[in-house]
Amino acid sequence: MEHRFGIDVRWSDLDPYRHVNHAAYLAYCETARIAFLDEIGFPMSRLEDDGYRIVVVGIDARWLVPIVEGMRPTVVTVVGELGRVRSTWHQSIVDDDVTCFTAEVSAAFVDLEGRPCRAPIGFVEAATGHRPGASRVRGGGPR
Repeated sequence: MEHRFGIDVRWSDLDPYRHVNHAAYLAYCETARIAFLDEIGFPMSRLEDDGYRIVVVGIDARWLVPIVEGMRPTVVTVVGELGRVRSTWHQSIVDDDVTCFTAEVSAAFVDLEGRPCRAPIGFVEAATGHRPGASRVRGGGPR
C-alpha cells in the first residue's frame, strides 16, 4: 500500500543556500508516517490508548537532489518488511518525476514502559493492504 503526502516547503525549512535543510527532510518523512498511521486507522492517540508506541530505531537516508524554495514535493511511504516487533518503512520525497530523497526507516513497537512488543492486532493488514501469511505473527497485546 502506497501513501502519498504533499509537503509545503516553508521559508523556515530553508538553509542559507535556499535549499531545504537536511533535517527538514526527516521531519517531512515523520509527518508523512503519522499521516499514514491516521489513514490506516492507527493514529498515535489510538496506539497510546491501546498501550503501544511506535519508535524509530534507525534511518538510512540519501539526499539526491536539493529541494528548493517553490517546489511542491510529495513524500511517498510504503511499509516494507513487518516482523513481530520491527517494521521497515520505505520513504522517498519526489517532485514531479524526480526523486530528491530516499530513506529506509526501521521502527519498533514498544509498550508504554518501552519494552518491545508485537504489533497491534490488525496493524499488518491495515499497513500492507493484505492479510498476513499463516507463518506471520498477527500481533497481540503488549506483553
